[in-house]
Amino acid sequence: MENKSKHNQGVVVPKLLLFSIHLMEFISPYWGMRLAAFLFSKPFKYKRPEREVSVYKEAKKFSYQINKSYRYVACYQWEGSGPKILFVHGWSSRATNFYKIISRFRELNYNVYAYDALAHGESEGLTTNIPEMIDTLEEMMTYWGPIEILVGYSGGAFSSAYVAAHNHSIKKLVLISPFDKVITVFEKYFKMISLGAKASQLMLDYFTKKTGHQVEELSASQFSKVIKAKTLVIHDKNDREVDVCEGININNSISNSNLLLTEGLGHRRILRDSSVIQSLEFFVLND
Repeated sequence: MENKSKHNQGVVVPKLLLFSIHLMEFISPYWGMRLAAFLFSKPFKYKRPEREVSVYKEAKKFSYQINKSYRYVACYQWEGSGPKILFVHGWSSRATNFYKIISRFRELNYNVYAYDALAHGESEGLTTNIPEMIDTLEEMMTYWGPIEILVGYSGGAFSSAYVAAHNHSIKKLVLISPFDKVITVFEKYFKMISLGAKASQLMLDYFTKKTGHQVEELSASQFSKVIKAKTLVIHDKNDREVDVCEGININNSISNSNLLLTEGLGHRRILRDSSVIQSLEFFVLND
């Protein structure tokens, strides 16, 4: 199951940051937790690669203020006369990561929408979290709506599943490399940075107080049970960042869902694979 190809590398935390967390934790578990929580909530930003530039330049761009956070998100629209389709990117990503899929639906004359989540891409903010990403998606759905086709990737797939469970105007839902339980994301992070038990619990409590959500309650396979939209779940068997079993669990919880398992694409290259895009297109275009 483990694929060490360059297309499927896991997240690596710089040693200096690990040392800083452990030093702070040794001095005070609370302050060690606060540093760990800050890094957990701060997406990495990367320079836009050349392959995404043309799609970015062709988009109609504007900023929209999110009511709950009072911060602005960068919004993108590629106008067409066809149905509306909205793309929701993942953590440490940006809207144009969907460049190849967006290009295809532009060829099909769809009305394509996307945005950079808060603290991502060209949007405002230094940190964000899953509940805030859900709130942002809900506001953008209202602003651009009605949206009948929703495509989410990774953390954006989690947010999309949550919104689809509460917004039954969505007719088609595509979840690419979705994670199931937020607690699993926390536990992987704690293990990755070797955070102690006391600081780990403090961080879970801090998240609950900050967001108003119990971490254990945020489970896609639970709230997806009420999704009415026809759904396609796409996940790679060799995904080292989000285990394929999480996508399978979500697929099994949705009454009208199909599962597409790929192999050798990992967590990232899956968005650029031609066969995946063809399957996604077939799903969207056909009843």
